[in-house]
Amino acid sequence: MIMKKTGGFTLLEMVVVLVMMGIVTSLALPGLQKMYDSMAASLARKDLAMAINNLALDVRHGGHSIQLSNYPADISVLPPASVERLADLGMSLQFDAPLFITAGGFCPYERTVKVIKGVQEYQLRLRAPDCRVVSE
Repeated sequence: MIMKKTGGFTLLEMVVVLVMMGIVTSLALPGLQKMYDSMAASLARKDLAMAINNLALDVRHGGHSIQLSNYPADISVLPPASVERLADLGMSLQFDAPLFITAGGFCPYERTVKVIKGVQEYQLRLRAPDCRVVSE
């Protein structure tokens, strides 16, 4: 009697392939998590930069100048739209010197702001006269 060989895989071959896939996955997962965390931090920085860039526009729209030294401690001086944007980010801000924004939406002086979120800290520089974030 002649036996025909079918085109399937043996159980041993399947187990070897599954073990190899497990090893590759265990090596790749830490790198994927690190990449995800890096992307989330980058997105949070961009959101903060956008919120700060809009701060001068919100002040101009409100028509009242502000002086900000620390957020959230100085929350009462901020326009409502800026409060909403910054509250969503869950960060605190500390300026090297008080940030003054005129009623027209201009910043007469360049400032540095220290951003704190959890255990992460970094600095941003705001240029004069438009209070734009220029370095991250």
